Amino acid sequence: MKELKEWFVPWLLTAREYNTSILDKAWANPDYGRLMLNENPIPPSEKVIKAVAEITAKGNRYPDSMKRLRTKLGKLHNLGPENVGLCNGSSEIIDSMMRIFLQPGDEIIMSTPTFELFPPRAELAGGKVVSVPLRPADLQYDVEGMLGAINPRTKLILVINPNNPTGIFIEEEDLIRFCETGIPLCVDEAYLDYHPEIPSKSYLIEKYPHVFLSHTFSKAHGFAGIRFGYVVGTEEMVNAFNTMFLPWNVSLMAMAAAEAILDNPEEIAAKVAHNNRWMEIFTEELVKVGLKPFPAHGNYMLIDATMTGKTTAEILAAGMEMEKTFLKKINPIHGKDGYFRVTPGLDEENERFVRFIRNYFGK
Repeated sequence: MKELKEWFVPWLLTAREYNTSILDKAWANPDYGRLMLNENPIPPSEKVIKAVAEITAKGNRYPDSMKRLRTKLGKLHNLGPENVGLCNGSSEIIDSMMRIFLQPGDEIIMSTPTFELFPPRAELAGGKVVSVPLRPADLQYDVEGMLGAINPRTKLILVINPNNPTGIFIEEEDLIRFCETGIPLCVDEAYLDYHPEIPSKSYLIEKYPHVFLSHTFSKAHGFAGIRFGYVVGTEEMVNAFNTMFLPWNVSLMAMAAAEAILDNPEEIAAKVAHNNRWMEIFTEELVKVGLKPFPAHGNYMLIDATMTGKTTAEILAAGMEMEKTFLKKINPIHGKDGYFRVTPGLDEENERFVRFIRNYFGK
């Protein structure tokens, strides 16, 4: 008789893992600062909570396609409801795009480091991840290297804008070069809401129908646990995603929450202001002790502490010991250890982080 694993598709056993065990530790230690994931520390408003509570009374019914919500989202991009597909957080876009475009052996090109969910979802579709390191000097996309990696097996390209974990925006002319390849291109705009003065790239889909955008409400909107996101593309592209998405993938409660916060933009603005204010404080404090913070265009900041000789593991351990603060581990970049990442939390958590920076690095 075969062992169970012999029945699994072969790429299940070789795909990388996206490890979420830090969340178990965080929930088990509520007195620790949760500055390790790109969560929004401010809870949903009473308006959102009320909308969710009210729709729960209709929880015995299947959701519809929520055209009213898709219309509101489409207007944010000067597009119609047919250009928007709703999903269970942008992680569902990540999973679905791999299964839409990749057959076993096909390739996706992305930068490294990147959001760690992309590689395993590609590998779980049987795809091959072609990782091109960021430029050593400025950690910007190595556009020449990515374009040079294209071959007949390339079926998908990923650009996160601003990039995660570096927080850097791609230059417009470089993004157009990716569009001009004609290869399906995902532009992930998960963090764009933190800088509303920078417009979405949704205008690209008219000229480049192979381009699609990924959006989430887990960040600036603060819906990481509510789970809501949406994909933007041509009607044909959105139909492809809707076919791949499970039916009723977005709950009535998530839809109600999303519509409530869209109708209450001052809630989003307040959350963005809290984040950006603390990013300025973090930058000032980090520079004072000789560390190198990268520009923060999302709700996360990459910090270079390699010049101190401390490893990332040592820094994370010290933060937990000194100030009961979880920070994000970053693997070595270009062979250099000592990078870490922080996401602003509540005021008290942020103050603890500042104390840690002063006490650990300032001596």
